[in-house]
Amino acid sequence: DLNAQQNGITGGVLEVDHPQLTLVIAEGGPKAIKRYTRLMTVRMKWRGENFLGDDGEEESDTEEAMQQDGGGATGEDGEEGEKEAPQKFNRNNTCELIWTGMGAKRMFTSFVFQRCETADVARKVLEAKGVA
Repeated sequence: DLNAQQNGITGGVLEVDHPQLTLVIAEGGPKAIKRYTRLMTVRMKWRGENFLGDDGEEESDTEEAMQQDGGGATGEDGEEGEKEAPQKFNRNNTCELIWTGMGAKRMFTSFVFQRCETADVARKVLEAKGVA
């Protein structure tokens, strides 16, 4: 969300529970889309080594990757000397560019997040936005 706002990108994130997937739709100028595509496909670690989530100083990129996994950065409980167990990335995480191209006009006014239970519901949401 933060990177999209910095690049002037509109669109959204659609999280589907069954099958478990996340779809990111980004609309913007050619330079902004190029930067955002590079961020999502090259710079972000979708699969990786253990990661400690006890200091809360991770970049937003890491937090978005953990949201894909269903986790998130967690803070300390307030007790000293006790570290939380390492969280692992989901080994099956991937990021694939499905389609890129020009649209006649932007379909979104901002960058939004939405969660759907099934793929059928997600399809209806995308049809309502005009991007199905």
